[in-house]
Amino acid sequence: MVLVRLLVILLLIRETLAIVLKNGGYEDVYVIILDSNSESDFLLKRIQNVMTSASKLLFTATHNRLYFRKIKIIVPTSWPSKPEYKQLPINSIKESYFSVDVHGYKAPHTKGLFMCGKGGHYMHLSPTFLDEGRSDWGLHDRVIVHEWGHLRWGLYNELPVGAEKFYQADGKWNPVRCTDSIDGDVGLYEGGKCKRSNECNINDASKKMNKKCSFCPYRSQDVDASLMGNQWIHKLSDFCDEDVSTVKKEHRHNRFAPTEQNKQCNYRSAWEVMREHKDFQTVTKLPTSTNTVPEFEIIRETTSYRVFVFDISGSMEGSRMTTLQQTADYVIQELISNGTWLGIVSFSTNAAVEKDIIEINTQTDRDDLKNAVPTEADGWTCIGCGLMEATKVLKRKLGNAINGEIILISDGENTPGNVDIDTARQEVIDANIIVHTIALSQEADKRLGDIARETGGRYYTYLDKGNITLVGTFSQILSGGRTSIANRIVMLLSEKKDSLQSNVSSIDFTIEDGLGKDTAFTFMTPVDRNIQLQLNGPNSYTQFLETYGNNATLYVPDIAQAGEYTMTVTTDEIPGTAEYHVKSVMTSDDVVRVTSMLSTNNIDFSSGELPVIFTDVTKSYLSVLNATVSASVETNETSCDVRLKDDGIDPDAVINDGTYSGYIFPDCLSYGRVSIKVNVKGNKRETMILKSVTGAANPFEVDEKPVIYERSFQRVEVLEELYVTNYKDTGTSDVIAPGRISDVSLYHIRKESTSQGEVRNFTITWTATGDDKNVGQARL
Repeated sequence: MVLVRLLVILLLIRETLAIVLKNGGYEDVYVIILDSNSESDFLLKRIQNVMTSASKLLFTATHNRLYFRKIKIIVPTSWPSKPEYKQLPINSIKESYFSVDVHGYKAPHTKGLFMCGKGGHYMHLSPTFLDEGRSDWGLHDRVIVHEWGHLRWGLYNELPVGAEKFYQADGKWNPVRCTDSIDGDVGLYEGGKCKRSNECNINDASKKMNKKCSFCPYRSQDVDASLMGNQWIHKLSDFCDEDVSTVKKEHRHNRFAPTEQNKQCNYRSAWEVMREHKDFQTVTKLPTSTNTVPEFEIIRETTSYRVFVFDISGSMEGSRMTTLQQTADYVIQELISNGTWLGIVSFSTNAAVEKDIIEINTQTDRDDLKNAVPTEADGWTCIGCGLMEATKVLKRKLGNAINGEIILISDGENTPGNVDIDTARQEVIDANIIVHTIALSQEADKRLGDIARETGGRYYTYLDKGNITLVGTFSQILSGGRTSIANRIVMLLSEKKDSLQSNVSSIDFTIEDGLGKDTAFTFMTPVDRNIQLQLNGPNSYTQFLETYGNNATLYVPDIAQAGEYTMTVTTDEIPGTAEYHVKSVMTSDDVVRVTSMLSTNNIDFSSGELPVIFTDVTKSYLSVLNATVSASVETNETSCDVRLKDDGIDPDAVINDGTYSGYIFPDCLSYGRVSIKVNVKGNKRETMILKSVTGAANPFEVDEKPVIYERSFQRVEVLEELYVTNYKDTGTSDVIAPGRISDVSLYHIRKESTSQGEVRNFTITWTATGDDKNVGQARL
């Protein structure tokens, strides 16, 4: 979530930030309509009606504390412009938004819920769910508030985990439910109903419950908790709280049931987790008469307006300047879409406009911009000068620069100049401009990350050593608009080699169905040389390019065939260092999508907390299983590979849900900035697509078996920087505790009568933990 500082209260009213909370009312709540939806006044009206009723229920469920005050509905550029639509570029919403998409699974669900109390990435809603009448998942307001619990507060479902639908307590089998007050039938589940059977005898605790047996809650009953459980029950209007006498019986959390909420939140109730969230730290009860009807604003997304701001101070001279030039050329040629606007500003002791902002439509436009990239480095580092000059460029072009973007790259600390960095910082905040920053060294000004966070931007680190490229980092910022994925560029590969041992390199990559447009392979090296590129692909495809220079790009004409490719790169001399990139443009929205993030971007090493990397792999919003996911973690001193797993073992929350997780251990860290890159690969017929999602439950849905994915795929993502403070080298000391056991189960239960009374024998099973979390072997 975006950091809000007291010294910049103006952030509370920025267009660029995600959700903010002001006097109990959520503002800047974004509902993004993707262009898979045709223009529809009905859809707009339904969104407003559903969110209005959800706001009222949210107010009730939080005991008159919270509601939706201001909601921004973003309509796609493909919809016609109307006088009532505000026109703005929309690029910086990183999390906690609603996405309305025709494609994908119909069940409302939240993506990116990785840790208890941390919240999620976004909520997927289908037009099917938003139709009039009662939805298949329950009343609309109940479903939205249920998913809001995931999205905002990091709550988990209070439903059975996997096959564990019953648990033993008080000498019988009890159905897994959020409170014991939920009534229903127990039987064999068929057609959305429980058919009574002797196989489902809850009173026979001497044997394991039949896996085909289920608990079917009554849809109509007077119980009003918990919304994180069976949200389709009509009268649910509250969340479970502690199991204490001061709490109403039907609101008491069932901490014994094997639910996701218990497993992930250490047996705490929804309200116990909610009270620790920052939303509840300062809010107080509002009057019952509070008007909870949201204010709606409809915004039509427009094209992007950007200014690159390049540091050309003396410390950039040499390899950094070469890397910056090569990267800028590549980005302008390959990653900037037609119809967008771009200008270039440089700064050292002062700032200069290298190229005023222009619309990119032709190759001549791109050449003009590439020729404007500075080539010489000298002087001091006046970051404030660059920010201020870029702000002027945007204002001259737009008048109102709201949601214009600045992408600032610097390798040093700000030195006194004509403009103070904090003065310029306030200027971009006042102008509602988004600033993305890339630090090119550990010595780069620590305020770069602050400026990005305060303006709703992204912040990255590129280090001279390691396999993470500046191109790969840049590509994360240039993600395109929010309402359309048409012509969206996908980075399949981006790799840097600090020490090549041969003048011949062989590089494999995969193109899947749904990609293939404008596919390009680029090889870069610091000095000019003869470069030969030989591409071999499916169905005996071959292509050859020979050129002289410090880079070479081979373009695959038309739409590249899906399949496996090998690029052989030959240079006249061993290049020493080199990097290569493969990008392709989407031809369909039905492709694998990868979203990666960290549990935190700032770690106090002395706290003992370990950062966690999470990667969500989906196709049409459905989870992709059995992918190979790894992360490169790099500092100036260390380089580590971290394997991310989807096995349900700490830190992974749920087995086989398409979210891959892994700890970053102390030996991979050092003081200051840490760069992280995630590589995802799926092999043909090894990965599978899960045909259901963990979302709002539907009692009539039947879980389908995963289907085998017939194509290979790969992706690369660079994460926003991790910053470590109070780092201490632990050497060989064992400072990491073993992981938490969270999957204890009882098997082979046998009941015997003895002279001392009834005796039960059973087998307890659990997944063994490791010496360091889930790694290694723990010892007593």
